[in-house]
Amino acid sequence: MSTNQLLAAMDEVLEQGEVLLMGLSDAQYADADGSRTSVGAHYRHSLEHFKLLLETVNGPEIDYDRRERDAELEQERLFALQVTRDFRHAARFLSTLNPDRPIQARTKISYAASGACSAPSTVGREIMFAVSHAIHHYALIGMICDLRALPVPPDFGVAPSTIEYQKTIARRSA
Repeated sequence: MSTNQLLAAMDEVLEQGEVLLMGLSDAQYADADGSRTSVGAHYRHSLEHFKLLLETVNGPEIDYDRRERDAELEQERLFALQVTRDFRHAARFLSTLNPDRPIQARTKISYAASGACSAPSTVGREIMFAVSHAIHHYALIGMICDLRALPVPPDFGVAPSTIEYQKTIARRSA
């Protein structure tokens, strides 16, 4: 996959986030509504992965445990919307990236072990991870919105491969 394809996918998922945020009120974004989580919590989590990616893409390592867990990003819809737009703009300047450039990916994955794990990866793979990770959290956001009867953009949180599969099934049925 080329850098332009990767960045286009990143832009698509961030654009989906923009559309979601423009359809929610500040309260709908931030309110946990008596549950353990909010739309804002999942959206913040997704954005922080993109932030780490944009900050470290030219370095030797991306450490996913370095996320800030910014409460303002979780509570302030308009701030999250501006950050989303900023990331979409910043990603346009990454077109010269080599998607095959090696990078170490680091994160804590064990509940029992005290340290983080590190594995070799590539810049392209980490862009794919951030996009896929966002789609996963968008699916959770979609469930939260459905439970609260909040508006959700079409295909929000649905993986591109699932959309293609659904189209194939629809064509077979027609």
